[in-house]
Amino acid sequence: MMPESELKSWTRRDGQFTYLCSTDPKQIQLDAYNAALESDLLWWAKRLGDDVIKKVVENSLCFGLYMLEDGTADSSSQETPRQTMIGFARIVTDYVTFGYLTDVYVLKEHQGKGLGGWMMECVDERLNTWPDLRGFLLLTTHQSAVRMYQNKLGAQDIQEGKTKLLVMEKQGPAAVRDHVFE
Repeated sequence: MMPESELKSWTRRDGQFTYLCSTDPKQIQLDAYNAALESDLLWWAKRLGDDVIKKVVENSLCFGLYMLEDGTADSSSQETPRQTMIGFARIVTDYVTFGYLTDVYVLKEHQGKGLGGWMMECVDERLNTWPDLRGFLLLTTHQSAVRMYQNKLGAQDIQEGKTKLLVMEKQGPAAVRDHVFE
């Protein structure tokens, strides 16, 4: 379960649109996340049952990326702006020493606006509050993503270091069998 101290929200204004990035699991739109799991955005994954996806979110540190429909984030307003989830990132973690980044996406119609990079800046801000963090891992196959993770998270290709690290996997019964990491 996510510690209360990990709850954080950020807003960003871009022209006529306001975007929100939040770690509040209550805001995650499970149907939108599940739709992404069965899309080409997350080619290594597949749709999960409603009870299973809820458990995934409850047991991870999740970053939901939202577009606010009314275009404002006016805190003086009594009404909560309607929001549409347009991106997501999930960290599998103990909230102290280790994190593994997965399920990162921004919907295609919202790509190219710097939102993925901004979401990674939000991730980095949270990670920088963990004084006992030993390691943060992620896997990617796209060069543009490599550059973003290097620039926004300070992540490095560990194959370039002195330690040879092998990525190993034990597939479970629900694994998507046709994925290949090259």
